[in-house]
Amino acid sequence: MEELLASQPKSPTLYRGQEVEGEIISITDKEIIFDLGAKSDGILLKKEFPQANLSDLKVGKKFTAFIASLDNGSGQVVLSTSFQSSQKTGKRRKTSFDKFTQAQKSDHELTGQVVEINKGGLIVEIGGVRGFLPNSQVGSELLIKTFTTSDLVGQEVRFKVIEVDEDNMRLIFSQKLTLSKELEEKLQKFKQGDKVTGKISAILNFGLVVDVDGVAGLVFISDVAWEKVEDLSKLYQVGQEIEAQIQNIDLELGKLDLSLKHLSEDPFIKVSEKYHADDSVKAEVVSIDEYGVKFNLEEGVEGFLPSSKMDPGTIYETGQKLTMLVDSIDKNHRKINLAPMVTSTAGLIYK
Repeated sequence: MEELLASQPKSPTLYRGQEVEGEIISITDKEIIFDLGAKSDGILLKKEFPQANLSDLKVGKKFTAFIASLDNGSGQVVLSTSFQSSQKTGKRRKTSFDKFTQAQKSDHELTGQVVEINKGGLIVEIGGVRGFLPNSQVGSELLIKTFTTSDLVGQEVRFKVIEVDEDNMRLIFSQKLTLSKELEEKLQKFKQGDKVTGKISAILNFGLVVDVDGVAGLVFISDVAWEKVEDLSKLYQVGQEIEAQIQNIDLELGKLDLSLKHLSEDPFIKVSEKYHADDSVKAEVVSIDEYGVKFNLEEGVEGFLPSSKMDPGTIYETGQKLTMLVDSIDKNHRKINLAPMVTSTAGLIYK
């Protein structure tokens, strides 16, 4: 029996960060499955693969990747096209960041493709390497090409590199590009604080793109209303004419930063005037996290109890109604800071 076991091919030892070669044995809508010659198959998400080369994927083809995790919970090895630093091996990613470092130093423009969208911005791929373009760094060149958020995927974009951190696999991009003389002249005709009228040309998950006399304006979702807005498509439509106030003229990104909410007074200011320090208030628990407890005092008025002031003898639960004390009014963050009611005289010292 020992001789029989010895004659069997040994399964290779795998470790996180290891470079491995595998043969494609299956391709699904979202995943590529590899035979690694080990007990477990390898799995690579399609979005990890350079978009321009997806058509080259075929069953039987061999491909080199890196091990990101030894088990995805289903007994498969998770692969990545990018090498992440591994405490076990001390190795580093093999994809060079040199061209990005040089581009940052020389202020040189690069061109890539939007391959994914998340809450904070766009994932842009160039030469198989991905970087992040935050929503705040999206310029007019890209804004004028879109109607919906999904239209951003597949768009070719020019950008500059503003941050390179190879150790942490971090690339940050910006569309702070050289503006045409024509666009620069158009932007200079506007003034901060002006009220303007424009038509909505696109509704994105992070804001409204507004055409103002041929110039792209952007109303971030946080500037649409004083209260939180979840879905802009339920409130606005493309082609709708709206009024907005110019908050900033961005000569680097080639756009106007607009606001709808600043056309009216913040209702919180008036409502908060009826609350005073040491007032007792009825409050309903909305959420609890490591920072503290959020309460709803009335429509549009939020209360907050920081974790440092939470009563250790109280169990806070969502939906629970409590009597709290007003600690202070925070007009900048539109909330009322709370403190627990003292319901016992134990431990108090009277003078």
